[in-house]
Amino acid sequence: MNHKPIMKLSIVLTLLLLAPLVGLSATDGLVVYPPVPGLAASEHYKVRVRSASDGSEWQSAFAWVTSCKTIEKNTDAYFDTLAGWTHTYVNFETAGPVEIEISRVNSEPIRTAAVHPKRKASACSVIDGKVFVRLEKPCLAAVDIDGQMDGQDTGMGYKGPPIHTISLFANPPLADKPKLDDPGVLTVKPGETPPSDGPWTTLYFLPGVHDIGLAFPLRANRQYYIPGDAMVYGTLSNTKWADGHHIRIFGLGTLSGARTKHPEYVKPAVSEKEHGRYRPIEVIGTTDTRVEGITIADSATHSLMLVSPYKEGHPNGVKWTKIFTWRANGDGINPFGNTRIEDCFIRTQDDSLYVNGLGIRRTVLWNDANGSSFVLSGLPQLTDRTMMVEDCDVIYARAKWHHWSGGRVFNMRGEGGGAAGAGVIFRNINIEDPRPTLQQFFICMNVPPPYAKAGRGRAAGDLSGILFQNIFIAAPSVLGEPQILWGQADTRIRNITFDNITLARKPVRGPDFFKTNEFVDRLNFTPSTVSKP
Repeated sequence: MNHKPIMKLSIVLTLLLLAPLVGLSATDGLVVYPPVPGLAASEHYKVRVRSASDGSEWQSAFAWVTSCKTIEKNTDAYFDTLAGWTHTYVNFETAGPVEIEISRVNSEPIRTAAVHPKRKASACSVIDGKVFVRLEKPCLAAVDIDGQMDGQDTGMGYKGPPIHTISLFANPPLADKPKLDDPGVLTVKPGETPPSDGPWTTLYFLPGVHDIGLAFPLRANRQYYIPGDAMVYGTLSNTKWADGHHIRIFGLGTLSGARTKHPEYVKPAVSEKEHGRYRPIEVIGTTDTRVEGITIADSATHSLMLVSPYKEGHPNGVKWTKIFTWRANGDGINPFGNTRIEDCFIRTQDDSLYVNGLGIRRTVLWNDANGSSFVLSGLPQLTDRTMMVEDCDVIYARAKWHHWSGGRVFNMRGEGGGAAGAGVIFRNINIEDPRPTLQQFFICMNVPPPYAKAGRGRAAGDLSGILFQNIFIAAPSVLGEPQILWGQADTRIRNITFDNITLARKPVRGPDFFKTNEFVDRLNFTPSTVSKP
């Protein structure tokens, strides 16, 4: 008897059963992913989505949640002041306008809501205790519920209850999603240990909860696909520079470090060289590598590092990636010299972005405890090209500390060395936090008292040639901290241009806006020409 037709039918049925079930609106490409098998949804919010252009039916979106564990800081580096805080988020795909409904799981009515960045939503209203948001195009945004962030100072000295926030991640349609029966695709079921090598080109994590452990090996010329209904615990890294090229890590699922120890609290102790194994994604010697769409949650240490010098024509890219961290050293992205960052959402409890690489565009930044939005200590000195940091939004810039060198928005913090700044442009940066803890500018080549003890700061080399253009600051420091530019004899600050800078809608007209010392000169100011977005 010939059993081949039966076997083929069985294979087809198996593939159909394993395929993720998604809601699809053909008109706008709306893809709403179902619940992740084996993973609990948010206890705080539930979300529905529908296409705004064709009157489509509401679809329930799985409400992911990440939380700051209630663990003492000296056991796994979680910030004690954020214990019990949560962030709910939903990921879906759309090519057109959508409407989103947010309600509380316990049915308690919502009173007020506000979208951040404000310019991302065309409408936001509360009707019968539910929030309704309209987004005209793909974007990454947060919604402040009942003024938990906007209506109170959550920075230094906050003693209130845990805060429960939510984000809406309306992603563009994800290109080149693999199919289960594509050549080279190897599917991984929950509970299976995926192979690190073999005759496959795409590792496809099926719906459900996976645990790949510490430092799952990345290989050149491979894809790692985490769809919107898959959770992957663990970290991804390579050990050889030769393995770092043509890698794609993508999807709308989550890569979580919630089961990963902070490397400083691992026993027996690990060396600093081994810390890379604890980073959710670290690729060394990398070119032509892309990270797209995924969420990185609860990083044990720095979240995403693509380590390589500038190499013309072989860029790396990080797009539509979301990052949430709750721990000390929980930094966001370090692009080094060869990575472009676009359309990302980064909420970190240490530094968000290191300003280097090929440029940063349309990224949303949020800090609560310890970090700076833009770390300037690795700024390049460019002679043959420019590096743009543009169209970014700092929605919250809070801190639990007062007199120390971290935090802020633009921060040099007395570190690094060498001439820097030429060719670097910050343009269209909207800092809309109504209650920032500290000042926005803290460009200190040597950090002065009371922020640090007097001593050696940045290594020799002047900071010059930077352009800050169209920088809109909603409010000053709630602690009354001054804006600071602070040089030293062999690391002067000079020839910095400030074009259209406003604070609380008032234009900045001259150098008296800053607290400076004798090692700061030739600051250039041009009149306001662009209105606030």
